[in-house]
Amino acid sequence: MADLFAAGGKRIRPALVLLIASCGRYDLAKLTPAAIAVELTHAATLVHDDVIDRAQVRRGRPTVAAQLGDEPAIVVGDFYFAKAYEQAAFTDSPEVVAILARAVMDICAGEVRQQAIRHRYDTDVQEYMRRIEAKTATLLAACCDIGALLGGIDGARRSSLRAYGRLLGLAFQIADDVLDYTGSEDEIGKPIGHDVAEGFATLPLMLAMEDPTVAEKLRRLLESRGALSPAEAKRVVDLVRSSRGPQQALERARELSSEARRQLESIGDGEAAGALAALTTYVVSRKL
Repeated sequence: MADLFAAGGKRIRPALVLLIASCGRYDLAKLTPAAIAVELTHAATLVHDDVIDRAQVRRGRPTVAAQLGDEPAIVVGDFYFAKAYEQAAFTDSPEVVAILARAVMDICAGEVRQQAIRHRYDTDVQEYMRRIEAKTATLLAACCDIGALLGGIDGARRSSLRAYGRLLGLAFQIADDVLDYTGSEDEIGKPIGHDVAEGFATLPLMLAMEDPTVAEKLRRLLESRGALSPAEAKRVVDLVRSSRGPQQALERARELSSEARRQLESIGDGEAAGALAALTTYVVSRKL
């Protein structure tokens, strides 16, 4: 288990649990297992995602599947999930376990939905937003909900903090999808253009297909609805990079991050609130 965590990571999910709770009642004995649980859940989804996507690299290192094979990687991911639920149970709150379980079910349903539209590059933005809600926003919202629950924050404040997590997750994923076209392999720890090579259209590509300077060329490349060759995927990446798509997508991420920041008005101006507000800037500016 140490290998994946030794590769690093932003640890945003456990940070959200701790920061949100510190806006209320900060009981570290209950918060520590909750924070561990959400990070283990995230790790489990990454291990399984890498099997599904046949990914060879994660955070600049070989994936579990690349090192051990698909079958052992699936078992490792299952172990992470089981360990996460065990840690969630240590909070002595059945609701924490239920929140985490619902998030995982939503993530799994989103993955099934995503596989159903693989190589359908003409999917619309509404479908994309549903996909990233399940892929990323659901778990971040759950982290905030768990932090609020354990911190004794309820009612409208808890709802606002959960909404903050959801909006933060949407902004985070859009920015991540922009990086997939504009970053370098060293920056993002995996090959550039990974999503389109795997058959998935993300917001930068969708918006590039509305840019008259590249739209027709992209349509010709993507009209077959089949797997792209490495050369074709690289050509798509180059066209998207030359378009307005990435910048427009980043603007949408910034709008969502601003909406997330507004959800923090109910918790005042304390140190934790400042850190949570800073996260809304970080998720749309990291290595961009």
